[in-house]
Amino acid sequence: MEIKKNPNVDITKLRGILMLVGMIVSLSSVYALINYKQYDKTASALDEYVYEEEEVEVEQTVQEEEPPPPPEAPPQLEIVEDDIEIEEEQPEIEETETDDDEKIEFVEIPEEVEETNEVFEFFQVQKKAEFKGGQLAMQKFIAQNLVYPQLAIDENIEGRVMVQFVVNKDGSISNIQILGKRKYGFGLEDAAKAVVKKMSGMWTPALQRDKPVNMRFRLPVKFELQ
Repeated sequence: MEIKKNPNVDITKLRGILMLVGMIVSLSSVYALINYKQYDKTASALDEYVYEEEEVEVEQTVQEEEPPPPPEAPPQLEIVEDDIEIEEEQPEIEETETDDDEKIEFVEIPEEVEETNEVFEFFQVQKKAEFKGGQLAMQKFIAQNLVYPQLAIDENIEGRVMVQFVVNKDGSISNIQILGKRKYGFGLEDAAKAVVKKMSGMWTPALQRDKPVNMRFRLPVKFELQ
């Protein structure tokens, strides 16, 4: 047996309309919640109170300008007659007369030079020490008095030996030394010292402030076979 439905009572026909109405109602309620505003009651209450400001009148006062003080009178100068004589003490000057024929004597005070045993370098003295007769005389003396060691001649040894010594204030020679690290040997150094020693007393001493002083001297002695 089939069940027959009345088409007028069928609810499914209104389903779309009901759904649309429900969506409209929900959207309206959401919109109303979003735009809802709540105002503070205290703010409206403050508007009820009105403060009345009292107007205070300010009196304008004008300051009176005080007149400037009168200028001071210039001081009066008292004129005093200069009748008082002031006696000034003047130093007494002794007059000394000299005759035109009287001669004035000048006394020279000699400069004292302390004697010293210091040994000066050649560039520290006023005048250098030198061999009597000059450089040529010294070379001639060395050539005549230098003894070439026989051992050095046999070994054909040549060279130049640097000798240092001090020319004393009296022209003598002292403190004879050989300079340089290189030593030739074979008697060359001893021969050079021997010929320099023979020159003692044959020197003119160095001068410092016109006084003889000790001076250090360096002399090369050359050994050469002919």
